[in-house]
Amino acid sequence: MGGSQLTARRLNAKRQAFVAEYLRCWNASEAARRAGYRHPMQYGSYLINLEVVAQEIRARLAEKAMSADEVLTLLAEQARAEYAQYLTDDGKIDLQAVIDDGKAHLIKSMKRDRGGNLVVEFYDAQAALALIGRHLKLFTDNVNHSGAVGGVIAVLPAMEAPDGPAAGGGGDGGDVAPA
Repeated sequence: MGGSQLTARRLNAKRQAFVAEYLRCWNASEAARRAGYRHPMQYGSYLINLEVVAQEIRARLAEKAMSADEVLTLLAEQARAEYAQYLTDDGKIDLQAVIDDGKAHLIKSMKRDRGGNLVVEFYDAQAALALIGRHLKLFTDNVNHSGAVGGVIAVLPAMEAPDGPAAGGGGDGGDVAPA
């Protein structure tokens, strides 16, 4: 039994509803209102700070979180244009096969054109390659810093201000430039 299920057993139905609503709206007062609490502002603040509720929220988030490996795997499928195998001879997409094979994440959008035909747009393979390349640090951005008219920028050591009110160490709290 997962950690979330164990924690959920320790929460009554109303608190479980609060957790579910909080994970939808990310607002404790609103979640308390949606869960049916009479004084949602007070209960929202109380519940969100209650350790058993916080544990349940963390457990539910951990269940839904993607690992870095999963993100890279999905990007790799986009980069490899794995949707190509679902193209039919007449240039259409076998959408049911895409869904049945668990590859619907490759689809960016679907809409109907003026003729009523379904148009399926897939994620850009080159954009996925760029993201993977950046992750693997294959590309470096060189930033060229130079001074006026291509000159060198001088780096000076930091100056320490002398102690005392005249140097900004007291008085009216304003900054005093060194003389």
